[in-house]
Amino acid sequence: METLDIRVLRSIPTPVADVLISRGCRNAADVLNKQQCVPEALQQLRVTDAKRKADMMLGACQREVAHRSQPLCSDAWGSADSALDLLKQAQMQRPIMLPCESLGALLGNALRPGGTLLEVCGLPGTGKTQFCMQLCAAAQIPRCPTFGGSNSLMDGLQEAVYIDAEGSFTPERYAQICRALLPEQNAGGSNTGLLETVLRRLHLCRTYDAAEMYATIKHLDSFLKTHRRVRVIVLDSIAFCFRHEFADNTVKRARVLTEIAATLRRYGSEYGIVVVLTNHMTTRFDKSSGDNGAGWLAPALGETWAHQPSTQVRFERQNAALGVVPLGRATLIKSMEQAVGRSCFFNINEMGIRDANSREV
Repeated sequence: METLDIRVLRSIPTPVADVLISRGCRNAADVLNKQQCVPEALQQLRVTDAKRKADMMLGACQREVAHRSQPLCSDAWGSADSALDLLKQAQMQRPIMLPCESLGALLGNALRPGGTLLEVCGLPGTGKTQFCMQLCAAAQIPRCPTFGGSNSLMDGLQEAVYIDAEGSFTPERYAQICRALLPEQNAGGSNTGLLETVLRRLHLCRTYDAAEMYATIKHLDSFLKTHRRVRVIVLDSIAFCFRHEFADNTVKRARVLTEIAATLRRYGSEYGIVVVLTNHMTTRFDKSSGDNGAGWLAPALGETWAHQPSTQVRFERQNAALGVVPLGRATLIKSMEQAVGRSCFFNINEMGIRDANSREV
């Protein structure tokens, strides 16, 4: 099975396969015999941490060849991962470090790549879009102790994808957030020219209806294959189109939303990306209590969609004393790893989202 064409190997992504073919690697045997070509190909594609990822890719290639050479082992169990393997893979992925430490601690591993969905819900004006822009900036400008100046920071700059369904993204505001974050991540270095590079590497797509949003997400795969530095995908918001366009066909809406969620999870897993969506709030009523049933606020799109996000956090605005900037409050309402109900306070100012002072809480 080592004669397998390199282009049919699941363990070798298409962009890497193209580079390896140009270096004379035509099949699995060539890849395994010329292992030094794999990290060189990743470096040519400007993939970060090329040596480690090359070792993982070569290991997956060896398992794939061994698995295909055993006809009696045609099921998935022949190459199944153990729980320890999955834990180690997750721990190797570094989470995005927010400048708001309390919010970063609340979200925990939801900011770590790995095929999960983070949903941020809340009423208008609670800071959902501000959070999305802050997250993109933090992903593009990583906090790394090895940065020794503007040149090394330039090498570490990443990319982000922002799907704007509401038209709420403001480039001037994003530039302001990035301009404030650069000195924090590059203390003592020159930031000349870095801001323009950061802004150029945020890829924005404006969608106007559900069909356009669906097509944009499905066609994102080919874009990610050629932009390996993308570290976060934002969809702001998932509810804007689907709340009204499919109001009379909830079955079709659930099917399309499930497909979108599955596609985004696959991107997060295959490309090492954090996926974040925003959602609206709606009023639900207890039908068992009749017309007098009490109502409460809950994330929109119903119960079917509620099962899709791995983590949900709710944003609110807290009343503040006269002359004091209102505080934001984030509450964890769904999590696969932590107890729900935990919350933290944050400020939204000209720099972006930052920790609230103890005297303000």
